[in-house]
Amino acid sequence: MTGPVTRRWGEAAVIRFSFLTNALGFLVLLTANSYETVLLTTGVYTLAHGLLRPSVQALTSKRAVQGQGTIMGLNNSFMSLGQIAGPLWAGLLFDINVDMPYLSGAVIMLAGFIVSLCGISPGKTVSKLGTPSVVE
Repeated sequence: MTGPVTRRWGEAAVIRFSFLTNALGFLVLLTANSYETVLLTTGVYTLAHGLLRPSVQALTSKRAVQGQGTIMGLNNSFMSLGQIAGPLWAGLLFDINVDMPYLSGAVIMLAGFIVSLCGISPGKTVSKLGTPSVVE
């Protein structure tokens, strides 16, 4: 599913959309007061979150001209670190206040959105044919 979406709008736009939707999803989840609203909110959050990782990997792969294996390995390491540290952080915050993990997640995703606005710009990479091409 990620392929058609990124081909239409590009990896950078999908990454930004995912960060912003995830941040809003965390906040809206705090206001969900019925089974249906929780289901709808988590569905939208899960869809946006599912688009994020493949889009980041695709953009990283396209931008890495030399040492692509190293860059992809570092990317996967940081993704795994987030999957370990995130639940630990959320658990600590949950002990303080039940709403804190959601607020913290929203702040972190919003920070990612802001960084993606400033840090993901059109860049050049080398295509498979060896000619420079512009990557979104």
